[in-house]
Amino acid sequence: MKTKIILLFLSLTIIFSLNAEYKILLNWDEFEGECNGFLSGSIGKKTGFVNGVSAETSLDGLIKSSGEGHSTEAMQVFTINSNEGYFSFWIKDKFADQDLNADQNLIAKAQPTITVYKNNSIISNIKIPAGSGLTCKVFTLDAEEGEVDKEIKFYPKSRLIVGKIIDAVSGNPLENVYCSIQTSITKQETNNAITSSDGIILFDVEIGEYLISFNKAGYISTTYKIRMGIDETPQEIVAALSPEIREYRIVLTWGSRPKDLDAHLSGPTPEGNKFHIWYRNRVLVGGKDFLDRDDMNGYGPETITIYKPAEGEYFFSVFNYSNKRSKRSKKLSRSSASVKVYGENKLLGSFEVPENLRGNCWHVFKITEQHEIKEINIIDFVKDEKKIK
Repeated sequence: MKTKIILLFLSLTIIFSLNAEYKILLNWDEFEGECNGFLSGSIGKKTGFVNGVSAETSLDGLIKSSGEGHSTEAMQVFTINSNEGYFSFWIKDKFADQDLNADQNLIAKAQPTITVYKNNSIISNIKIPAGSGLTCKVFTLDAEEGEVDKEIKFYPKSRLIVGKIIDAVSGNPLENVYCSIQTSITKQETNNAITSSDGIILFDVEIGEYLISFNKAGYISTTYKIRMGIDETPQEIVAALSPEIREYRIVLTWGSRPKDLDAHLSGPTPEGNKFHIWYRNRVLVGGKDFLDRDDMNGYGPETITIYKPAEGEYFFSVFNYSNKRSKRSKKLSRSSASVKVYGENKLLGSFEVPENLRGNCWHVFKITEQHEIKEINIIDFVKDEKKIK
């Protein structure tokens, strides 16, 4: 019995020692502002978060906050003991959600610095620059790859949905779009807004899932799903509205990362041949360029219009060009990619990228010879993008 206990102890010790230890140190000038770090993340289907003020653990103890004043290393200290999962680090003004603080520059005035270690070696050192907002996204961490992606963005507060509404063909902001938000459960409209010239809307929300509807004369109405998580960090959405059209139009949008997703369409030509188009293979089909818009800086949209439909099947896929060589990457699956299919001046189909899958290519749907849209919804690895069907 004693031998079994020793072996079990050794096995657990080996397993634990195989985990990488990431450490995040947050410091700031406390005479200029009051900051609070937030570490949120997911491992598989489990999600969790800790904040820097309190001594807390989450995700079965794999993430931890030491609690403010409980460490001599820094004002706030966070640890991650995992070789997998995705994590994001935020800084919030301590009074951001109490409507007590009107000064949107307090975080920047406090001059926060963040140092990230992996197994006692520094992998990133970040200084927050000037900016306006009571909540600031700092970076995301891919624990498996040990990669810190710095992405400093300020927001007016937490528990906020930020929407940008643009034209799916031109990419220009759309003003006078009527936007309404409702909860997914009750279907009751909770708020509405009309975009100004910058195409931006802001919705204050509580934790939960929401549907946002977008309507504008001359454009096809559409809806997007979005969730406010338990970490209450701001969420972004890009809604690309299609001008009214009778032919098929396919619109791809996603989040800020990866920066470059490519829309791929293959199918028949009017002459009876086959085509395969994407940004790096812009061939004319029936004398028309089907690829209306390409994007290489995140969010999208990438828009393809089938201007001259021919007899046969069409296949639409999304390729992660930013991480095209990585078989194990989940970055495409974590991109919040959304594909809308329009035709006959209405929304015909809507697809959301499946989560927590590895691969660089999302095979989204096909259009059959009978003009039916059939979901495929598979993510796999494609070595050569030229061979995407």
